[in-house]
Amino acid sequence: MPFMDLSSPKLDKKNFSGSVLLCSILLLLGCATSQSQVDPSPTYQSDHGKKLVGEEAMVSSAHPLASEAGLSMLEKGGNAVDAAVATAFALNVVEPNMSGIGGGGSMLIWDHENKQTDYADFYTAKRAETYRDLDYSQFEDGAFNLLSTGIPGTVDGLLQALERHGTMSREEVMAPAIRYAREGFPVYLTLARFIRDNEEKLSRYEGARRTFWPGDEPLAVGEILKQPELARTLQNISDEGASAFYGGENARDMVELLNKAGNPVTVKDFAEYEPQWDKVPLCGSYNNYTVLSAPLPQTGFYIIQALNILENYDLDQQGLPIVSAQAFDILSSTMRLSIADRSEYGTDPNWEDIPITGLISKEYAEKRREQVGQGTVPDEIEPGDPSDYTLRNTLPQCSEVGAGRSADLEKPDRPEIKRPAASYAHTADSFDNDNYEYAEEGAGETTHISVVDPEGNAVSFSTTLSHVFGSGAWVNGFLLNNSGFNFSYLDGEKEWNSSHPYRIRASTISPTIILEDGEVRLVIGAPGGGRIPTAILQNIVYILEYGLDPLDAVRMPRIFPGSSNPEVQVEKGFDHDVLAKVRNMGYDVQALSSGYARLYLVSVEEGKIIGVSDPRHDGEPRGF
Repeated sequence: MPFMDLSSPKLDKKNFSGSVLLCSILLLLGCATSQSQVDPSPTYQSDHGKKLVGEEAMVSSAHPLASEAGLSMLEKGGNAVDAAVATAFALNVVEPNMSGIGGGGSMLIWDHENKQTDYADFYTAKRAETYRDLDYSQFEDGAFNLLSTGIPGTVDGLLQALERHGTMSREEVMAPAIRYAREGFPVYLTLARFIRDNEEKLSRYEGARRTFWPGDEPLAVGEILKQPELARTLQNISDEGASAFYGGENARDMVELLNKAGNPVTVKDFAEYEPQWDKVPLCGSYNNYTVLSAPLPQTGFYIIQALNILENYDLDQQGLPIVSAQAFDILSSTMRLSIADRSEYGTDPNWEDIPITGLISKEYAEKRREQVGQGTVPDEIEPGDPSDYTLRNTLPQCSEVGAGRSADLEKPDRPEIKRPAASYAHTADSFDNDNYEYAEEGAGETTHISVVDPEGNAVSFSTTLSHVFGSGAWVNGFLLNNSGFNFSYLDGEKEWNSSHPYRIRASTISPTIILEDGEVRLVIGAPGGGRIPTAILQNIVYILEYGLDPLDAVRMPRIFPGSSNPEVQVEKGFDHDVLAKVRNMGYDVQALSSGYARLYLVSVEEGKIIGVSDPRHDGEPRGF
């Protein structure tokens, strides 16, 4: 069979995932085309276990044991929220480098029976009044300055999600996590490498050193990691609820440790912390699909804005970006525009006026589209001005699902904001390739869970400690986050005046759910720092626009551009002629040196439920 011309407008989308598997997707393995030889793919793990096809329910996460925990809830008759909460607590145990009860997250829920959404932001927060007079010149680069630790939201957020939408008891959903912590599990390659490479961070507190470096040697692959202190803390939460974490001895222990390090947080701050359930998920459309994603200060608006821009292009007629320079340019220039807006407007709307309705409007996308796919590449992309496009119109399908274009928040007498120095702001959620140094194994400080249950309910949930092993600060078996690096801070000399007691850090996490005719079509999200939204966007396009099989879509080589310069990093697998053409356009094409986002998704297609965990990492889906 001859290789297919992927740039041909006569390409049959219905047969795309089967036929293209023989040519374009196998470009990942170094397959030849009629145009030229292409580079071999990155050395990923085997695809074994990375894709599962079921008929009723599915969980996709970053570790098989965590997915097993979620599956066990579904097999007992639990719903998507039960499964997501069980999976999340289990990941807190088996992926301690990437998440934990000392961190926070963002959860998007689809209630199929009522055709409604719900959303919780329980990202790590700071009680603003506690920090108003703090001298932020004390901030230093690195994870060890505990001024950067925010109040962890994971425990309260997960338990409130369970209470609002779950069907099972706290004891049931937490049982797998407690068992994994008490009985232990085999250390896998990625975790072993992170333990070995973070000796300094894991040695600053006796409990962490004892757990991860027993006998002054790092735990090796295959050794059993037991966490008895974490098991006790989780058991207390299971027995008593969130008060066991945010009050009593545990809260006092956290406050004492942080106060000694100069962080002024109080027991009252912990006791009064509440997840934010009053936010409305952002909603947009892409062709015939309804797109639901996380509101600010998370980055769902990037996903919706970029899809708005791409909607008018028949990308499947252009060919895949790996073999079409025009498609490469369209996709890259769109991402550069949205990255520029993200860097300008991605902050806490409780504290700063953000024209969010304009950012995700079709009219603003039409204006931004003037800079897309022009065949010439400007050195820098400036943020746009969406303030003229803030009509309060709501897409009909968004009104029907209880989501919409959130009204712009007006906050008179807004206090002046003082931001951290640029050198400190260049962190895991920095927005351009030139601003972010990735760890050897990729951005490893976050994780994601996607769930669909037999009733059609869905959860997309991202959670993080911020940096690998967070701050390294160890309390009662768990590590505290260092999420405060990406806050903007109030100038202590200005009058304090705010509409909200807590400030939530900005983040690039973008948990997303896509509907088709009121039914779940795709649940998707990723860890990966500043590369999260670009990876999610590309995979949405590959699945919905190009019709790729979900695993083939996740395996596709990715494009990672920035807005402040024409550099674009690419994974191996792009046709040499395409790279030469886009370089002639002005792109500074660089091989991806390290760092990537890892997709965990569930796709519902023609009566089948397909779970995929990114072959770049350790996860596996589970379902039936």
